[in-house]
Amino acid sequence: MEGVDSVPGSPGCGACGRSAPGARIAAWVSVSSAVVSLLLVAASLLWFTLVDDTAPSVLPPAGEVLSAGVPLVFALVGDNRKEGEVFENILAAIKRSDARFIMHGGDLVHRCNPRQYRWLLHELDEAALPMPFCAVPGNHDIDQDLPTVAQSYELYCRAFGPRRYWFACGNALFVAFDDAAGEARPDELAWLEQTLSLHRDRYRACFVYMHVPPVDPRPDHARRVSVGREELVQILVRHHVTAVFASHIHAYVEASVAGIPVYITGGAGADLDEPETQFHYVLCTVEADGSLKVQKVDVPALPDADNLEYLCRTNISGERLLALALVAGVLSLATGVVVRRGRV
Repeated sequence: MEGVDSVPGSPGCGACGRSAPGARIAAWVSVSSAVVSLLLVAASLLWFTLVDDTAPSVLPPAGEVLSAGVPLVFALVGDNRKEGEVFENILAAIKRSDARFIMHGGDLVHRCNPRQYRWLLHELDEAALPMPFCAVPGNHDIDQDLPTVAQSYELYCRAFGPRRYWFACGNALFVAFDDAAGEARPDELAWLEQTLSLHRDRYRACFVYMHVPPVDPRPDHARRVSVGREELVQILVRHHVTAVFASHIHAYVEASVAGIPVYITGGAGADLDEPETQFHYVLCTVEADGSLKVQKVDVPALPDADNLEYLCRTNISGERLLALALVAGVLSLATGVVVRRGRV
């Protein structure tokens, strides 16, 4: 009996234990982890090159005077958020029109985080727009939980430039007003007053666009500016604003406030508020005398073929793939060491 434990090839032999099933499994895990790590590294490099390689920003013509013929045609959209297919169809249709530029009423992304903005910039890069894209922030585009305005708007401003600005085109002045938080704050109102005082008199028409409308004419609804509304309306009236454009309401609504026409469009992809409304954009025409014509253009509600791409782009990043590759590499090395030492 004394020699049983020392018989070569017995289960208790440490040297032969390395060929046991447990060691073979560990070796398989080591090789598989190494392969997975290499694949993840390759995927992350492709992701950085093909996915994250998009335009860093899409800036409006802030403070610029654009040339234009008469009549002037421009497009208005709002509230696309995460529905890429609808938004793509709208941008493609606008490209086929005579629009000189696009105004976006906000809620460009579904959630305020870097991956959402990266996806949106990729969509705009793919659209290859031949005209300026002039956005204003919406409540989904900012992080209202952060302590300062600069921090709340950091991602938006990095992607789309100033949160408030003006530009002119042809015989019209356009003013982007920031009320993304649902309020017309005193500093915003002071800026609007100053901007209109400096530039309004030089143009036949003047349009102010914002995210949250100053009025919601629908029965039992109040999706409008909550604080500073009266002061905002007074400024609009005092400077003879031709019309106001807004989004926030996921429908097409025509209204007025203190005699000023208000056109609300939020049909670029977000879930619609009104059952009879279709996804849409708006084409506006400014005549030589400064008068305005507005046309709502419906687009088909096709299945979102970009849904998988959206989920990948907004939930996966090159950094995450590299982190997974690192974990797989460490697992490969650890199991390799265990196999070599024969401790499985």
